[in-house]
Amino acid sequence: MKTIIFYDGECSFCNYWVNWILKGDKNRLFYFSSLQSEFAHQFSVHFDYKFPPETIVVWEEQAGFLIKSDAVIFILQNIKPNSFQLKALKLFPKILRDTGYRLFAYFRKFITINKCEVPSADDKKRFLTDKLLKDFMNMPKV
Repeated sequence: MKTIIFYDGECSFCNYWVNWILKGDKNRLFYFSSLQSEFAHQFSVHFDYKFPPETIVVWEEQAGFLIKSDAVIFILQNIKPNSFQLKALKLFPKILRDTGYRLFAYFRKFITINKCEVPSADDKKRFLTDKLLKDFMNMPKV
């Protein structure tokens, strides 16, 4: 199954979140692409999909595009399926979850994280920024 997380590459909090996912993704399910990358642009054109601003986008072959709280739930289900955060999110209806997500997305711009972790050589292979869309589509399924 191929799954890509598209994130704001210019946001220090988003980069922190990507590093958190890398550490927790024991099954190596997720690939990553900055929304500002050429790969994301090619992906957008190929699927005729305009990435919404201020959100994380998960694309999974079977589920398609997931945004906002649905994307967060999908990620948590695959990394920490029994976590308190996941159980708490599922208690709320989508409209409330997405409202909370939009609020957090607005304030994330003001969160500065001065810690910048460099991914390992193995983890760098999971970043699609320099890859072409056709190369990704031809990669074997994990």
